[in-house]
Amino acid sequence: MALTLRDLLSLDTLREARPEVLAGEASLDRVVRWVHSSEIYEIGPLLTGGELLLTTGLGLAGADAGTRRHYMREIAGRGVAGVALELGRTFPEMPRELVQEARRQDLPFVALHAVVPFIRITEQANTLIVDAASRRLRLGDSATRALNDALIAGAGVAGVLATGAQVIGTPLMLVSASGALVAAHGVAGDREAWRAVEDAACEAPVALHGQPWGRLVAGPGSALPAEDLATALERTAVALVLAMLRTGSPPSERDRQASALLRDLIEGTAEADSGVRAMMAGFHPAPDHVLVGVAADSLETAAAPAVIDRAAHILHTPALRGRVSRLVLGALSVPRAVTDAVGAVSQALDEALRRLSAPQLQVAVGHPAADLAELGPSLRDARAALGLRPAARLVTTRALALDLELTRHGDAGHAADLVRRTISPLVDWDEAHRTRLVGTLEVFLLHGCSATRAAAVLHLGRQTFYQRLQRIEALLGYTVTDPDVHAALLLATAAHRVADR
Repeated sequence: MALTLRDLLSLDTLREARPEVLAGEASLDRVVRWVHSSEIYEIGPLLTGGELLLTTGLGLAGADAGTRRHYMREIAGRGVAGVALELGRTFPEMPRELVQEARRQDLPFVALHAVVPFIRITEQANTLIVDAASRRLRLGDSATRALNDALIAGAGVAGVLATGAQVIGTPLMLVSASGALVAAHGVAGDREAWRAVEDAACEAPVALHGQPWGRLVAGPGSALPAEDLATALERTAVALVLAMLRTGSPPSERDRQASALLRDLIEGTAEADSGVRAMMAGFHPAPDHVLVGVAADSLETAAAPAVIDRAAHILHTPALRGRVSRLVLGALSVPRAVTDAVGAVSQALDEALRRLSAPQLQVAVGHPAADLAELGPSLRDARAALGLRPAARLVTTRALALDLELTRHGDAGHAADLVRRTISPLVDWDEAHRTRLVGTLEVFLLHGCSATRAAAVLHLGRQTFYQRLQRIEALLGYTVTDPDVHAALLLATAAHRVADR
C-alpha cells in the first residue's frame, strides 16, 4: 500500500521525534514517494515531487522573514508531500513566517520537538516505501502471468474477466462507452452488476483500435490496497482487449475488399465503380432486391460477421460485411416484394443472435436503400443508432427516429431548455431520490399509455407502476395521458435520455 504522510508520522522513529503538525492538516493523506533530508537553501530545484523533506533549518539561519517565505513557496511549488523541521539546533522555536506561508500554500508542515538522527527516519521510511513498490510489481507480474495463461488457453472475454476477478477479489463489470453493460463476473444479474458499478472501487479505460471503447469497473470488496487494485485492473483491461481483438485467422482479400467498400460508402466517398467492387467482395444482390444497412458493435471480433452471415442464410440472400474501425458494417439483401424489408432483416438478425448465443453484441438496422449508391445514409444511421438504447441488443433506426434527430440536429442548450420547461420536476426528483421517473414516463408514452405493457417492460407490478405514475402526475401537475401534452413529453424525455448518453 502506498504510504501517506499520515502513515509516516505514526512510525516509531518519527513518533520519537514528537511531531506536531503546524499546517496542512487536511493534506496529511498525500502519498510520500521518498523521504529526503537536506540543509541547503536552494533545495527546491532538486526536488521532483512527493518527497517528505527533513531539515534542521540550517540553510535558513540568518535569512530574513521574506527569504524564509520564499523558501517555503518554492518547496510547495515542487509538489512535495510535506516538510518536517527539527527544533533545537538552528531554531529554538518555530519561525512564525514559515508556519504562515505553509498554511497559505496548504503545505503540511511538521515541527519535530525531539532530536532523532535523520538517517534512522529515512532508513525506516524508505525501506517501507521500496517494499511497497516491490510488492506492487510482484502483484502486477502475478496478475499478468495469470491473465496470459488464460489467453494462451484460449479464454475469451468471459474467461479473462473471470481470471481478473479472481486476482482482484471483487466483481468485474465491462461497460461500453455508450453505457451498456457488456459483460460481468461475480454478480448474480444485471441489477446487482449495476449496483456494483455505482459503488465502484476503481475503473480502468478500455480502448480498441486506438479509440475509447468503454471501461472495466471493479466493484467494492477487494482486499487489495487502492494502488494495487488499480495495477491489477489495468493489466486485466489490457488482456481483455487482446481477447476482444482475437479473430482466429487473418482477413481474406474478399474481407479486405468488403471493408474498404463499406468504409467508402459510410464516408460518402464511394465512386461509380461500387458495383464492381461489391462483386470483388463476393456480394451479388439480385436487381429486384433492396439493401438494408447494418452496424454491429461486437465485443468478440468474430461474433458480428457470424451473425450477419447467419441472418443472410435465414433470408436466403447474399450479405456484404466487413470491419470498419471498431465496428462491423454490412448490408443484407431483401426482395422488393417483401413489404417490410426492415422488419424482415430485424427478424433474421434476432434469430441469428439467438442461434449463435451472442449476448455481447448490439446490432442496429438502417432503412432500405434501392442500391449501393443509396446505402451510405442507411449505414450512417445504423452506426449512429448504436448505443442510443444500450440495453437492447437489436435496434432499428425507424424505432429511434426521434433519438437520431435529436442527436443529429439537436442543440444542447435548446434541448436542456426543453427538458427544464417540460419535465424538470421529474429530473430533480430522480436526482434527489435516485429514482427513474423520467424513464418510466418515456416507456409509458412509447407503449401507447398502456400501464399493462409499460409495467411489463419495466418489470414492475401494476400497483408499483401506478404509484410511480401518480407521483409523476403529482409532480407535473397534469395528466400525462392528455393528447395535447403527449408529443411534448415524449420529446422532452427523449432529449433527457439522449443528453445523458
